[in-house]
Amino acid sequence: MNVELLIIGNEILIGKIKDTNSNWLAKRITKYGHKITRITIVSDDIETICQVMRDCLSRQPEMIISSGGLGPTFDDMTLKGVSLALHRDLELNKHAYDSIKKAYENAHTQGILKLEGMTPEREKMALLPKGSIPIPNVRGTAPGIKIKEGNTLIFCLPGVPMEMKAMFKNIILPILKEKKGKFMEKGFIFTGIGESQIAPYISRIEKRFPQLWIKTHPRIGLSIEVELSITAFNVENDEELIDNVIEEVTDIIYNLNGKVKEFN
Repeated sequence: MNVELLIIGNEILIGKIKDTNSNWLAKRITKYGHKITRITIVSDDIETICQVMRDCLSRQPEMIISSGGLGPTFDDMTLKGVSLALHRDLELNKHAYDSIKKAYENAHTQGILKLEGMTPEREKMALLPKGSIPIPNVRGTAPGIKIKEGNTLIFCLPGVPMEMKAMFKNIILPILKEKKGKFMEKGFIFTGIGESQIAPYISRIEKRFPQLWIKTHPRIGLSIEVELSITAFNVENDEELIDNVIEEVTDIIYNLNGKVKEFN
């Protein structure tokens, strides 16, 4: 499947916190042979969220996962933006409302929160786009949602990493496993020659094997240490093909008086 990630939060755009969610998600989605085609980070703004969601849908990915903006505060606008993008009204979801109410009751009983009962801010988290299926939040209060638009499955998850990860593992991961593709990545580290020196050779190999993504990345300095990785999504005989390319590239490195240091 092609998957797009939409990360929402002003605090990321001003550098107050790091976006670790997209990195965590990408590693796990890719592991099961699905391809992340785009990661977009946007502000907590209804019009921006709406427009970016429509842009995502125009590319017709099989899945869109958003993270952030589901909480009770005034700047948590993800669901409003999504409802606008999908031309669906927000409506109070009883299952979401009941789960939120129970979470706050438990927190009050345990002495974690002083304010008892539902408030407009807490009720806000139960206002979901029409047709949404709420995703229980076992680590917090704000539910996520699952909603289908055309052939695209949309998941809106919280931005709090602990809450996001729990929903992903419980709800999205089984779907990824069921529709599992094949992902293969191999590579190695070489020294003695720089990225620019080997670049023309890699370009010629990439033209011969367009189904492979061959990437070099300097790790230390201009030529002290360079990492090369070869990635394939759902390619027939991918391991054999990658091994052949690795053998060809290592021969080139040795001929250029470089040294292969470490395979991974």
